[in-house]
Amino acid sequence: MDKNTTDNEEGKDSVKVSSNEGSSQVIKEGKAEVLLSSSKNVFYNPVQEFNRDLSIAVLTLCAEDHRQRIWEKKAKRNEKTQENGSMDIPSEELKPGTKYEEGLTILEALSASGLRSIRYAKEVPGVKEIVANDISEKAAASIRANVSHNGVDHLVTTSHDDAVMVMYRHRRSADRFNAIDLDPYGCPSPFLDAAVQSVSDGGVLLVTCTDMAVLAGNCPETCYSKYGAISLHIKSCHEMALRIVLQCLESHANRYGRYIVPLLSISADFYVRVFVRMFTSPAMCKRTTSKLAFVFQCKGCKTLTLQPLGVSHQYGDKPHQFKFTLPHGPPVGTTCEHCDHRHHIGGPIWSGPLHDDMFVSRLKELACRGEFGTARRMQGVLAVIQEELPDVPLYYTLDSLCSILHSETLPMMQFRSALLNAGYRVSFSHASRMSIKTDAPSNIVWDIMRHWIKQHPVRQERLVGAAAAILSREPTTQINMELHPDANPQSREKGLVRFQENPQRYWGPGMRAKSNTQGEDKMEKSRKNQGKRNRSESSSPAKDGSTKQLKSGEETLQLLAT
Repeated sequence: MDKNTTDNEEGKDSVKVSSNEGSSQVIKEGKAEVLLSSSKNVFYNPVQEFNRDLSIAVLTLCAEDHRQRIWEKKAKRNEKTQENGSMDIPSEELKPGTKYEEGLTILEALSASGLRSIRYAKEVPGVKEIVANDISEKAAASIRANVSHNGVDHLVTTSHDDAVMVMYRHRRSADRFNAIDLDPYGCPSPFLDAAVQSVSDGGVLLVTCTDMAVLAGNCPETCYSKYGAISLHIKSCHEMALRIVLQCLESHANRYGRYIVPLLSISADFYVRVFVRMFTSPAMCKRTTSKLAFVFQCKGCKTLTLQPLGVSHQYGDKPHQFKFTLPHGPPVGTTCEHCDHRHHIGGPIWSGPLHDDMFVSRLKELACRGEFGTARRMQGVLAVIQEELPDVPLYYTLDSLCSILHSETLPMMQFRSALLNAGYRVSFSHASRMSIKTDAPSNIVWDIMRHWIKQHPVRQERLVGAAAAILSREPTTQINMELHPDANPQSREKGLVRFQENPQRYWGPGMRAKSNTQGEDKMEKSRKNQGKRNRSESSSPAKDGSTKQLKSGEETLQLLAT
């Protein structure tokens, strides 16, 4: 048997592809080993190992929390507490691969090869049952074979059904899953209505979206039809994509008196991935409007302004006493105050926190001691997420600010120092290495750029449009760019893997699983079809019966000259 090892981004042999003379190959990832047929009937993407590692870590913590809730309910019911008032919870650790009658029930609604479910069975402790479902008959057969091959029949149940119908059959409170994983090809919207009804109270919903062109502003009308929000083509589009998805989840949940609490929201590679807890409380649903906002984007200087949909005020001493009012608006004038251009309007987006800080801290500890193939990347990304400002939606990018004003590039540490010296907070976003997430108002940001350009002037002929309008105004704030001791974040000082390079050649979401009758390799087929349209046009007959020929550059120039 020949072995060909594909190294991941950290140089570790976490994903191994072993091929033999037969019609199948063996994929080894984590503790799982799955068989894939060479006909490509079942989809597998090695780039998403980071996605799967992170999901295993999240479910491991959710299993611990689930056991905590179970024993708290038992202690409350039986009134068995110790003298200091703490709950009498067993001290033994949960073990992966063992069935627990009071453990997690997990649904992987779109399982494909079954790799993710098998890894959950072998690596997530405290599991009762995992349902690996797929609507494809070939995929279901592949799942059964892989489950048997890995010896996890006691934990993984194979289901060949429509994912939506599987979830609808588990809407009753007693039948709900503790965790539902949705990792579709493209948009998850067709599955969300069923999913938000089928997760237990306190359970977790894991959702992946790979249709980033839609979420990142290339197709705002399509984004509204799929997610109920208008996307904007802005530099912080990857964070806006996360906030659109969270808004969509909250909207689906509110219809059934439920709401979400984000645990972790990740923008990575070619997709976004959110992990949210689901709860039931019609009273809490009233707070949703204060967690959503519209976004005004200036067409000239790209400045972003948020308009909340609602405002909530707490009154009295009890935490549940809230008053809800409508906000005043709009927050912008007819034209931008900085450059006199008009605005685009997007949203609504989720304007609340993207992550639970305590949960992220626990995840980081688990990533440090866990045996994950992408452990270094997990530690770096989670470190940046922990440093993010939780109450500041969206961000600027330094390259965009300099590009708008046609200026020399301002060093990142100087810009961050200027904000900190002015008394404002600043952080990176895990979604972009050039990001500037700050609570400083936009006029402070532009004053910093004006101060920089006074020291590094821009040529006069380049001062047109938004640049001319912004630089025609004098700074109103005293700017100090001396290096601030907190300008360099700890994740950068430690040299962590904060922003991932491309994992491998030809990386991306991959092609939808389907039979390839000619047995061609995907990339070989792509290269063969490169320029196919031009070749067909060059050989197609013209109106006069002659054959069209593509002209060379020299012939084209001669024609233009005549």
